[in-house]
Amino acid sequence: MRKVIVAIDGSEVSKGVIRYALHYAAREADAELLFLHVIPVSEDSTLFYGEGAVFVPPSNDAVKREFETFIDKELRAMCATPEKMSVTVRSGRVSDEIVQFAIEEDAYMIMIGHRGLSGLERFFLGSVASKVVANAPCSVYVYRPKELREKK
Repeated sequence: MRKVIVAIDGSEVSKGVIRYALHYAAREADAELLFLHVIPVSEDSTLFYGEGAVFVPPSNDAVKREFETFIDKELRAMCATPEKMSVTVRSGRVSDEIVQFAIEEDAYMIMIGHRGLSGLERFFLGSVASKVVANAPCSVYVYRPKELREKK
């Protein structure tokens, strides 16, 4: 079974990645889709206590389970036929969590969307897709919507 990590974030680009992943799984009989949503760590989730900083996850387990159920329902609604798939929600640094999940699952491939940040945004925020490509333990398919390709 070829495990394919599909990184999703709820954006329009993410919906395109989902459609592509479902199409891919329909073509490849041995593909298992592992959808991953990472709740990003924000500066608001770090508390300073005494001389140290304590990370407070942005979501508790109950909220994560609720989100997993919602995503699972949405994905299954998009599928004409049942696919081998699962949904995982984690919190942390997005690119690190995607790469770590791929390592843990011994992934064949990672599918991720590219939103096309402006040069300044990319300079300050970095591109999650770029970081995943640079650190992934497997092949990475970067989905880029047609409208972003045409801007160049």
